[in-house]
Amino acid sequence: MGYARPFELEASAPIVRAEPARAAVANKLLGLELLRFLSALAVLFWHFTHFGQMAGMQAIKSGTQPLHALFGLFYEYGLYGVQIFWGISGYIFFWKYAAAIHQKTVAARDFFWLRFSRLYPLHFMTLLAVVGLQAVYYHYAGADLVYPANDAGLFVRQLFLATDWGPRLPMSFNGPIWSISAEVAVYAFFFLVMSRLAPTMKLCVMVIIAALGLQVAGLHWATFSCAIYFFAGAMAALIGPKAARPAAIVLAGLIGVSMLAGALGNPDKMPMLLLLAVPCVLIIVSREWPMLDRLQRPVQFAGNLTYSSYLLHFPLQLMLAIVVAAFGIVLPVTSVWFLAAYLGLTLSVAALSYRWFELPAQRWIRRRTIKRAG
Repeated sequence: MGYARPFELEASAPIVRAEPARAAVANKLLGLELLRFLSALAVLFWHFTHFGQMAGMQAIKSGTQPLHALFGLFYEYGLYGVQIFWGISGYIFFWKYAAAIHQKTVAARDFFWLRFSRLYPLHFMTLLAVVGLQAVYYHYAGADLVYPANDAGLFVRQLFLATDWGPRLPMSFNGPIWSISAEVAVYAFFFLVMSRLAPTMKLCVMVIIAALGLQVAGLHWATFSCAIYFFAGAMAALIGPKAARPAAIVLAGLIGVSMLAGALGNPDKMPMLLLLAVPCVLIIVSREWPMLDRLQRPVQFAGNLTYSSYLLHFPLQLMLAIVVAAFGIVLPVTSVWFLAAYLGLTLSVAALSYRWFELPAQRWIRRRTIKRAG
């Protein structure tokens, strides 16, 4: 993407800065880029079970996945990569936008087009792809793959990224988009709040408590969950990387207590544990890492693949599912080579998508919509 003007940096864009005086700030955020890539990778491992839902395939049992001993954490808990995504977004948005929005140097119109240009082109393309691919798969298998609730009403809501702005709906079409839908609503809330209130720790705590209260009251909306982790990430940004050592101590204590209490790995306890752990992790990884400074290009390259791989992996699985259903193929899902092919192909297509589709579309939209200073 080249170098960005100050207000253009986003959670889903390369973390680089043009100003030499702020190079250290850019470099310290390389840790967040790496964490973002690992979170996306965790989701790919979590959705490995999709291969067992293809026509003619046996369900994939826990522990039978290739290299489970090495990647068991990703296979079993990869779904929580979404909460880490939300926390990273909160960190970067507060670091990048909060003060600028409050000081009225970022207009609502520009903020909207920055987000739209980054998120929507690939979303629109993958949504249409899944519609067509599911129709072909249904022809051969007599059912939709993984996400069966594909009616016209849900299509319209997904078209506008509005499937998860309220009560939870069935997963549909390109299912992983649900977390992006929830985050889009939080982006709007973030802008409205920052345009009126200063970005403070008190504000973050109040938003988290309010969202938790709504969940306790029975409103288990994805937007509220997203807001909780988003503003937990914002707290990490406000605290800053200078508190990395205390954060590491708190994180170690949290893990130790959770292990003793038998809560670590408990699905009912994980959301609350993550709420406490995510700010600590973000504070730690946002400190300066000299080793990452030397690996700036590959780390940024990996970070650029997160959104692409997140939205593209299910359409790619659908394409394979059509071949499986049409020709009666049995996939070697326990093979290390199959895992390598799945990850390698997904990340390769993600890289091509980012370079040849997302970046050009993003630049084209921004040239025509965003007002430039000077």
